Amino acid sequence: MGWLSKFEKRLGRAAGPVLVVIIMVALTAIGLSVRSGREGSISYTELTRLPGSGLVSEVHVDGERFMVKRTGGEEVVGIVGDADARRALVDRFAEAGVAVEYGAREEAASARAAAAVAPILAMLVLGGVALTVYRKRNRGHFTELSKGPKTAPVRFADVAGMEEVKESLTEAVEFLKNPERFGRLGGRAPRGVLLTGEPGTGKTLLARAAATEAGVPFLSASGSSFQEMFVGVGASRVRTLFAEARRVAPCIVFIDEIDAVGRSRGKGGDSASADHDQTLNQLLVEMDGFDHTTGIVVMASTNRVDVLDPALLRPGRFDRQVVVPLPDVRGRREILEVHARPIAIQDNVDLAHVAKVTPGFSGAELANLLNEAAILAAREGAEAVDHAHIDKARDRVLMGAERKNVLIDPEERFATAVHEAGHVAVALASPNTDPVHKVSILPRGRALGVTQALPEKDRLMYRKEYLEDQIAMLMGGRAAEMVILGTMTAGASDDIQRAANLARKMVAELGMSELGPISVSDMPGQPSHSAGLLDRVDETARQLVERQLARACKIVEERREGIAKLVERLLEEDTLVGESITNCFSAEEQKRTG
Repeated sequence: MGWLSKFEKRLGRAAGPVLVVIIMVALTAIGLSVRSGREGSISYTELTRLPGSGLVSEVHVDGERFMVKRTGGEEVVGIVGDADARRALVDRFAEAGVAVEYGAREEAASARAAAAVAPILAMLVLGGVALTVYRKRNRGHFTELSKGPKTAPVRFADVAGMEEVKESLTEAVEFLKNPERFGRLGGRAPRGVLLTGEPGTGKTLLARAAATEAGVPFLSASGSSFQEMFVGVGASRVRTLFAEARRVAPCIVFIDEIDAVGRSRGKGGDSASADHDQTLNQLLVEMDGFDHTTGIVVMASTNRVDVLDPALLRPGRFDRQVVVPLPDVRGRREILEVHARPIAIQDNVDLAHVAKVTPGFSGAELANLLNEAAILAAREGAEAVDHAHIDKARDRVLMGAERKNVLIDPEERFATAVHEAGHVAVALASPNTDPVHKVSILPRGRALGVTQALPEKDRLMYRKEYLEDQIAMLMGGRAAEMVILGTMTAGASDDIQRAANLARKMVAELGMSELGPISVSDMPGQPSHSAGLLDRVDETARQLVERQLARACKIVEERREGIAKLVERLLEEDTLVGESITNCFSAEEQKRTG
């Protein structure tokens, strides 16, 4: 049955049932022919003995075939080739009083021909179905934008906040429009462009815009669509994709999340790894095999460029690696303006301010922010979206939805207020932290309270003092519990985890400790390190967190009066914003400066 498994692997999952049906039809046809040819047949000698036996009820003559029905209901068939012998045999049956009927020779021949051809036709039909399924399955893993549903085309003008990235893609677009321009002086246009960046930054949108600007077909596939449970399907699908690309060239082939198919080879010895390596090898051959003048540009996107095979990244395959960064404040404002077009927004809404208070948001997160704001406004019955709706939507995205129906014990509520006030006190006393925007003791998500600090600007580089102040702020809640409550709660678990991770990164990757510039990373491909060095890294990171905890405890001790006022206001109002927070500590600041 080895040929059966090979055929099934080539046709895919749907070929198995179809193949089984074909085999069953063929076996049935063979069985019927055997039965009709052998079962119930008698010789000429036996046939001549029947007329006088009295055991025959009727005879049907069809050309050379004598179909005799016995009195018991059994039917037998005999063949008489000689015409005179047939006439004599018919006369004997008639003399014996047996009813004799004649059938037309032409009808019998056509019936036998139909019976013989029917299985063959059935096999041909089922084979055609299997071939159709195979072709559709081989093509179904990718889509051609020009033949898909009619949607509004995306152009570079619709992609906001990525001017540098769009400039990098313009050259590939110009190659597809005018390939002779690049070959005039002997140069060649880039064959592949790899878009890398955080999720939601618009990599797929950029590829679609490039295809629209070039005015060429856009073949889109995902990296996971090349993987299948059957061995060899991935390589076959790669060949099908590039064969279609050569047919419709010039075109753009876009592979989304290419890390699913482009991971480094040789990571395992099982059959799945061998099939993955075969698929990747076929992709490497196809990308380096098509003619420079065919007008095919391969674009791909991933946020895991570190796991890609080096052979995939070399010049000649992906000549360009374009980093799609998170948008800056200007880019965020442009993105907000694009996504705000279909939404009814009040005239007094300042999108520039919204862009300023959403640092680190990707394009997808900004679109989701405005969508959440529109949903909140519609739920409240408002005519348009205002700043309050956008602020609530931002809090929902960053901190989770409010759990208004949760009943909290007064002691737990007081402990939560003290914990959040500790964060605020340390943040206000640390010169390098971000300004505190909001503090709340309303449960959100899995947290019982939240302190929100928003950066005043986009940071591309973090200083040691800023990171140390961040750790101190994170430990401010635990410090307030220790100093004011005289105990510890489980509410600081997330703060401790974030502080520990940040401290370890400062020590092990950024070289911001007495251990010096070392790099101890858990990423694959990094060299192994001694157990002694790893122990020193862990101990140094622990000491860093301990120092910042002691510093936070000292700040809390010095600002107990302001913390008490903030706790009182939080217990009354649940949420405080802006100056309402800083006013609680203004008296202490005046005493300290005076």
